[in-house]
Amino acid sequence: MKKILFASTALVAAGMLTTGTASASDKINLSIGGFSKWWVVGAWQSSDYQQGNQVGSNARSYNNVDVKGDNEIWFSGDTKLDNGMKVGVSVHLEAGGHTDGTTDTIDQSYVYVEGGFGKVLAGTIKNGTYLMHVQAPDAAGNWGAAGLMTMNYVIAKPKSVNAMAGGNTTQINSNNNAETITYVAPTFYGLTVGASYLPNGVEDSRGVTDLNNEAASYVQEGYGAAAMYAETFGAVGVKLSAGVFQAKVNSSTISTTGVGGWLESSYGANLTYAGFTLGGSYRHQDSNCTKDLGNSNGCNGAAAGEATTTGNGSYGKGNAYDVGLSYASGPYAVSFAYFHSGVQHDNATGTTLGGDDTIEFYQASGKYNLGAGVDILTSVGYAKYNSQIPSTANGTTGDNNHNSGWMIMSGLSLTF
Repeated sequence: MKKILFASTALVAAGMLTTGTASASDKINLSIGGFSKWWVVGAWQSSDYQQGNQVGSNARSYNNVDVKGDNEIWFSGDTKLDNGMKVGVSVHLEAGGHTDGTTDTIDQSYVYVEGGFGKVLAGTIKNGTYLMHVQAPDAAGNWGAAGLMTMNYVIAKPKSVNAMAGGNTTQINSNNNAETITYVAPTFYGLTVGASYLPNGVEDSRGVTDLNNEAASYVQEGYGAAAMYAETFGAVGVKLSAGVFQAKVNSSTISTTGVGGWLESSYGANLTYAGFTLGGSYRHQDSNCTKDLGNSNGCNGAAAGEATTTGNGSYGKGNAYDVGLSYASGPYAVSFAYFHSGVQHDNATGTTLGGDDTIEFYQASGKYNLGAGVDILTSVGYAKYNSQIPSTANGTTGDNNHNSGWMIMSGLSLTF
């Protein structure tokens, strides 16, 4: 599960490190940081969904208990040049768990240059709209692109249900950790702006694409711009964010006619007062591949361009939003959050079935701090996946196009 731990300012969110500074004559010395997080998870899937996913004559059976982990070791350092500029490096090593099923050895790797002009980062890192995004609060850090349930690791998402690009989140996560160059301007009266450029959106053959058809479709070139405002007025804290990401999307099935267009935007807001945080966010994604290029398979190719009973759906036109409330006092924090997405469902001929596939999450979370860098975490939630494809998937029994279920999890989080 790809994660970046963000602080309250955009520069920290964009990767500012807290390592010591060497003299100009010294080489960069790396320091070690990172996190280790392990969960024990209980989950209960829909019996109709399990019956609908038959293996031979038997219904598929999902475990009710599992262990999920996410671990990274960070190597980082910087040096200050004679002209006052700071130059640094950060490498994030995957260290076991692999909750998201990836085989990456290195999660992120980038260098940066920082001075009075701002900060420039280059390497495999999230785009600037992601780094500055504000979303619904979650006490356990178990939400959006960092969530177990929200990223489909607990309650199974049917293949026929269309989802937002990059996961069930309001963060613009379409390009994941593709090679990127990002500029972040100095903060001015609480306002920070930034921009990103992606020559190619592929990260391990992954971009704006169906996960089962990675080689056929990807972001060919992308641009992003973002702004974040963070300020305190008396006892009230305000955080606002806005971002837009535009890209060209290539597919092997439309190579003779050119490339399609991809456009996303996101907005978020948080208000804090006396330990309470109320916040939410919104994301919109759109594509002109089908209409402008006359290709019934959209951006993702014939093999998995539309949601069917045998393949994941294309990441076409869709919207997502979340809203949440949290409270923190001393070592304790609790929260409740809700997420909803609706993505247009096309059939195999490229025509709309008359509605959106929807995904909903309800989640309550808690955290208790035992000491510096040691937290006990817990989350309880409910997930619901709904496809526009009718529910008679395997004959007249079962339903592999819809699923819902409850989950409860508890974990230990260590940061170092």
